Amino acid sequence: MPQSITIKKPFDAHIHLRRGAMLRAVTPYTTERFYSGIVMPNTDPPIETLEQAAEYKKEILAAVPAGATFEPLMTFYLTKNLKPAEIEKAAKDGSIRGVKYYPWGYSINSQWGPRNVVDAVEVLHAMENAGIPLLLHSEVHLNDHNEEEDPYEGEKIFFRDILPKLLETYPELKISLEHVSTREAAAFIEKNGKAGQLVATITPHHLVYDRTHAFSGGYRTLLNCKPLIKMREDREALRALVKKGLPFVHAGTDTAPHPESRKFSSCAVYGAFNAPVAVELYTQVFDEIGALDKLEDFLSMNGPKFFGVEPSTASMTLVKRDWQVTESVVTDEGVNVWPIGHVQHGLGNEIIRWQIAA
Repeated sequence: MPQSITIKKPFDAHIHLRRGAMLRAVTPYTTERFYSGIVMPNTDPPIETLEQAAEYKKEILAAVPAGATFEPLMTFYLTKNLKPAEIEKAAKDGSIRGVKYYPWGYSINSQWGPRNVVDAVEVLHAMENAGIPLLLHSEVHLNDHNEEEDPYEGEKIFFRDILPKLLETYPELKISLEHVSTREAAAFIEKNGKAGQLVATITPHHLVYDRTHAFSGGYRTLLNCKPLIKMREDREALRALVKKGLPFVHAGTDTAPHPESRKFSSCAVYGAFNAPVAVELYTQVFDEIGALDKLEDFLSMNGPKFFGVEPSTASMTLVKRDWQVTESVVTDEGVNVWPIGHVQHGLGNEIIRWQIAA
């Protein structure tokens, strides 16, 4: 069995960095592992203008450690206020790589969007004409009667009832199905995916964990995320999907940091902070399924191709060596941020089997 692997430095197609002290604390962990990535816009306030995106990018670049290089690729939030004219300006400017849709009220800072993505008719037509991708949180939260759907069924409902209509109405719209988590999503993207047109991202935590882990020994708050961690059969379907090495499936960590006061609370906030372990866990999974030969395309090639950027010219070597996450990330305000896999706050004494070579 291989004991090391060298790949082009990876690309992360789904990153949450927050703002302020949190951003300054977590950004170095992403820049150590990824040369570039798609930065999500659900900050408070949301990113919905070119000026806001430019300001946010400047803040991110200021947090990149000296001597490191990282290119944040910016996005708009599909809010009720986003106008087609801003999409047209973004197309001419070239700095906006996607527009993210969140089911209303379903996740962190998701209160600004339309109830249903298909309601944003003018903006979607503008995006289709401009060639700017729609980045879809592909779940249904509320039904037609404004009643909450079962959160374990939301992705299945979206792929059954919403996505086919969206694809029929906007046949030229580029779409990335974000952080897919179910066997239904895996089957849909395998059948319908198309490089450069319809792609999907998969997180490390949806490839590593299943619902038995999320509830092992009590609710595991570090795995409290959206989409929820699903059944073992769903995890195995995602693993089977990435093993195929399809050009329209790639890495998007959905790393989502939160202060411990919000994660370890009676109503734990959603988000899995995985930046300190993401590449290592992806490599571990691909090793377990006998697909290390597919790892570079998944991590480093397919994402850049979809977003029209060049892959990294730098390389990264990982070695098969056991290690553990023993520390938190601490902001400059003294706030702890706990990564998944932590020996105390994760499942308990977790061991990660691959490590980035020094």
